[in-house]
Amino acid sequence: MSLIIDYPWYFIVFCLLLGVAYSYILYLWVVFGRRKRKDTLTFSKRATVILFTLRTLSVTTIAMLLLAPLTKRETSRKEKPIIVIAEDNSQSLNHSTDSAYYHAEFQKNIEKLANNLAKDYEVHQYTFGAKVQNRDEVSQLFSEQKSDISQILTEVSERYYHRNIGALVIASDGIYNSGVNPLTPASSLPFPVYTVAMGDTTEYRDATISNVRFNRIAYLGNEFPVEVTVSGNKLKGKTTNLTIHCDGRKIHSKNLTFDNDHAVHTETITISADKEGLQSYTIEIGAIAGEKTLRNNRRTIAVEIIDGRQKVAIVSAVPHPDVAALKAAIESNQNFEVKTFLASDLSAGKNDFRNYSLLILHQLPTKVATANIDVAKMIKDVPTIFILGSQSDLSRLNALHAGVEVYSRIDRQNEVTAIINKDFTYFTIDKEMAQRIAAFPPLLSPFGEYKTSGNAQTLTTAKIGTVNSNLPLIVLTQQGSCRYSFITGEGLWRWRLADWQESNSHSNFDGLISKIALFTALKANKEHLNVEVKHLFGEGEPITLEAQLYNDNFELVNTPDIDLTITNAAGEKNKYSFNRTATGYSTNIGAQKPGKYNYSAETHYGGHNYTATGHFIVEEFDLEAQNSVANHSLLATMAASTGGEMVDARQTERIAELLRDRKDMQTVIYSETHYGDILNMPLVFVLIVVLLSIEWLTRKYLNGEP
Repeated sequence: MSLIIDYPWYFIVFCLLLGVAYSYILYLWVVFGRRKRKDTLTFSKRATVILFTLRTLSVTTIAMLLLAPLTKRETSRKEKPIIVIAEDNSQSLNHSTDSAYYHAEFQKNIEKLANNLAKDYEVHQYTFGAKVQNRDEVSQLFSEQKSDISQILTEVSERYYHRNIGALVIASDGIYNSGVNPLTPASSLPFPVYTVAMGDTTEYRDATISNVRFNRIAYLGNEFPVEVTVSGNKLKGKTTNLTIHCDGRKIHSKNLTFDNDHAVHTETITISADKEGLQSYTIEIGAIAGEKTLRNNRRTIAVEIIDGRQKVAIVSAVPHPDVAALKAAIESNQNFEVKTFLASDLSAGKNDFRNYSLLILHQLPTKVATANIDVAKMIKDVPTIFILGSQSDLSRLNALHAGVEVYSRIDRQNEVTAIINKDFTYFTIDKEMAQRIAAFPPLLSPFGEYKTSGNAQTLTTAKIGTVNSNLPLIVLTQQGSCRYSFITGEGLWRWRLADWQESNSHSNFDGLISKIALFTALKANKEHLNVEVKHLFGEGEPITLEAQLYNDNFELVNTPDIDLTITNAAGEKNKYSFNRTATGYSTNIGAQKPGKYNYSAETHYGGHNYTATGHFIVEEFDLEAQNSVANHSLLATMAASTGGEMVDARQTERIAELLRDRKDMQTVIYSETHYGDILNMPLVFVLIVVLLSIEWLTRKYLNGEP
């Protein structure tokens, strides 16, 4: 350990001289307040030298502390090569003929392999499927309904970045039905991948509904297409029947004949949207003798039939690229039809937007004279999104009392980026979208003091430079019977462009704008009890319902209990209770079997009984049953491309031999330099106290004091 100071070296000499000078005056010039003389020595020469030395050391040490020296300490640590063992935890392995082996003996062999490798390496174990988990956190093997091999490659690469990772061992059947082709992330890995080939590569007789393409939304009175792809293995000359049912009615039927052992039929069926609401359609192919499984012969889809699109008007003060970005984002939701207008083109009588579901005002009210229109009249009883910018007339905006007011004495804009407010509850923002939004380029936001009113909630606050100003950037509120939203900055087109540059997709920007538009366009519900739930869930997906209860003044309350009844298609009922949250209620009823479910929520409050009803659908689609033929060629290619090797699932012990034969897997020694403030070292202060204490006790003893 060494000392570092920011001053020249001779400052240490000054500290020593200060200690010597102080001790000289105390012991050699003045002794306890009396002028020293040769014939009046108080202490012996030896005692004086000792006291002189003690005081010199203590004063020098204290003086050196004023220089704020740092301590420098160099350490080294050894890190063994890290071996990551990742097991496939998807349900496809349950369909293998060797599933009993994989549940029992194979697990013991993997554990033996891990223990064997742990003698020379640092071993970490994970499982992967729909998500990556630590091996010891998994309670049930082969239970996940998706298989994403690319995720484990990316996760290990990121989690052990700049670590001494020696190799990744993946035990899998090579079947993936989620994420990207694993060969893509594998090509850039800095470490080898060894694969353990599980599953059965034998092709069995099987007919499968391999894909269904359809629109989630259709319009009442129209027709919509459903494209069904049926695949057949080893079914040459066999015939099956493709049927589609809705509410027990057969609406389509057609016989399909397989011409060869790997035949694929793609059928496009046109269905009439003749009933409004959420409709469930069951697609099924008839069983053929000798099929390995029938789990992939049936698929349920859900289509929401709505009575016409919601009309959206975007009115801007001046031409602006934000308008095109907003239009494209909102039109990504098929439920909206968008028209754009310039305020200067709206003559009297053409500014009535009451037949629109949503109005978006870009920098209106405005300071531009030619675009000076009656905004108060435009937004009356029309849900509105306000986009603020450099041309916004803030005083006229404040006069609307729509939920956000900005007071500014200076006509200036700040460059601001977005920070997601974790306490926002009107709708949810997933983690990926939140990270993207925070990384979007700055918007130009009017400088001033911001005030929100009513039940306004801030979705994002404004970050100016590196400082979170806590000023609202995106605000959503409800005033009376209408909802209003505010984006207090212009330059949204940069957000959409940045989203594409980062992910080759506009999904995060479009998703954010769609969520804001959907919330704002929803007319205020005058029901005291409201229940919100997605209309469609995938098989195995947890189902969450949220509820809000309002008093007679339509203020949120959550004091009474709310009971929930879920009824399936067979009429069976299950009872649940809502849990209280900060602003309402929520409950998770877990995953449910495929089918249509009705729900009924009931509560008693203020002497009244309130009820809310609705329904949702759980799609029948076993993704893991679509393909049960192991893809060992993928595993072999992935291993070879990274410098690894593939072994059979019954030869896991070979992995240890292959890894120990590698010469590039060595223990790494890391040297680290640590800097610390000497003031944080208690031993320094102990030294000063000890020096002064010894000096004081010595003087007391020499003076004959007890």
